[in-house]
Amino acid sequence: MNKKHIIIFFLSYVVLIAQYNPENHVVTFSKSYSQYNEDGTTKDWLEKNKEYFTKMNPLDKELVSSMVLTHRWSGSSKETIEMAEWKSIADADKSILSRADRMKKAWPNDKKREDFFNGYNKYYTGKHSDVGVMELNTARLKRNNKQISENSIVTIMEYYWKPISQVENGSAKERKELWDEFFDKVTMKNNKILTSMELHHYWTGSLGGGPRPVIFLVEYANIIDADNTGINNETIMKAWPGEDERREFFQKRNKYIDWGHKDIGLYVNRVKWNKR
Repeated sequence: MNKKHIIIFFLSYVVLIAQYNPENHVVTFSKSYSQYNEDGTTKDWLEKNKEYFTKMNPLDKELVSSMVLTHRWSGSSKETIEMAEWKSIADADKSILSRADRMKKAWPNDKKREDFFNGYNKYYTGKHSDVGVMELNTARLKRNNKQISENSIVTIMEYYWKPISQVENGSAKERKELWDEFFDKVTMKNNKILTSMELHHYWTGSLGGGPRPVIFLVEYANIIDADNTGINNETIMKAWPGEDERREFFQKRNKYIDWGHKDIGLYVNRVKWNKR
């Protein structure tokens, strides 16, 4: 077996073992960096980005969904984060390799394509960072399939599950059932939660030897809803109207949660640039 075959075998093996559940999808996060364009305007920047994404996204058959997130309260105002959802890491790779062909289809005239990207690229440094590759739990996925014209707000937070061995009388089966119940009765019934994604370790971060990180990406219509810590109260009361049954449910569910969470970011979601 030559070196090339060894590398291909190794990569195939990694892909095979990395996607824990073949029903789940892969979510990638990438970051680009804007720069001052002395010939540009905010209006022109918005129009060029809208043209880029509305032309390119429909041509990307591997891309399931995407969000383009810009600065609100988190990180640098120069950073733009693209969240992309794929059925598999192989589809993500196929999409990246076919990008140049899609650009030619989106702008078939060579001169117009060159002119567009000469203007578009003036707003960006050309630098790119791969922020993360996560596994998306499609069984607990709420999609916002509505056509909306106003930008929304996206929060990304990291919570932690205790190792099952540290949960008294705990089991993976019970944990799944409790999280499924909360998702069905609360997340899906709360109309102020437009999108909810539950993301698990795939290739990014660390896993093992302690609490398991679980990242939640949640989309809201506005900053008021995003900042409302009691946004689920009404749906929780409807789901478990009896005080005793409500207390019993959350005592069971919360025993699986390790204390504390991390705020990864709060962003403006440029909805006209998305693929839903």
